[in-house]
Amino acid sequence: MPAPDLGPAPAHVITERPLAVHLLPALVAPEALAGGVVIMIDALRASVTISAALAAGATRVVPTLTVEDALAAREKMGGDPLAHARGSLGGLPGVLLGGERGGVLIPGFDLDNSPRAYTPERVRGKEIVFTTANGTAALLHAARAAEVYIGAVSNISLVVGAVALEPRPVHILCAGTRGEITMDDCLAAGLIAVRLVDAGRQLVSDDSARLCISLARLARVHAEGEAGGVLELMRESRGGRGLERIGLLDDLSVCARIDSVPVLPRFDAARGEITRADERAATRGV
Repeated sequence: MPAPDLGPAPAHVITERPLAVHLLPALVAPEALAGGVVIMIDALRASVTISAALAAGATRVVPTLTVEDALAAREKMGGDPLAHARGSLGGLPGVLLGGERGGVLIPGFDLDNSPRAYTPERVRGKEIVFTTANGTAALLHAARAAEVYIGAVSNISLVVGAVALEPRPVHILCAGTRGEITMDDCLAAGLIAVRLVDAGRQLVSDDSARLCISLARLARVHAEGEAGGVLELMRESRGGRGLERIGLLDDLSVCARIDSVPVLPRFDAARGEITRADERAATRGV
């Protein structure tokens, strides 16, 4: 905390279209997000997996905080609690359970948190109840915002198009991992912030956005040499190291590629669901 006798901060006047980056949900109160527009980022991998599920034809994704909440939501929505025991040849239920704990499939769940698992054959026409260790918690943290989008490297153009000219404050909210800042989320935040600043949004006084933008510029420098740019930095991140440890490094090919899943998920907190945003509205102005 600052010194108790510190005077007020100098004025930092933003006349229009402010942009803030929050490196962790714990660093911004839910009340501070109220009335604004939030882009929630869980770059490895919840943001990408949610997008992939909607791209493959899932009708909606219902985020929950805990495994117990997910089971209760599935029961309320009419899912079949015995479906996982029958296997895929027995017929999938109308409501599927998806998500992870420790990066891997939750026992009894239908799907994990790999975007490659959410194929049309598995999820078309289905509802997904979804819980992850960090991403869905961050999403629920933003429930008081006026609009909540889910962003990543994989849908960057649609995200930027949705909020670049938005008159309300825009907040990029990084999910982090176990309450700690992660380079993968910061890199995605920086890549989005670069485009938004280029479109005329103004950064708030806090340096979080500037730090993320510096990381994004580092990725550009890496891309000119042999380091691999976004892909290499994602692999070096905590999330990337975690994927390598559990044998899921192939997910990086989707998560680190610009616009690999061109879908814009929108979270409706009042309804408790994520659906595809109207793509015509999402591409206005940019």
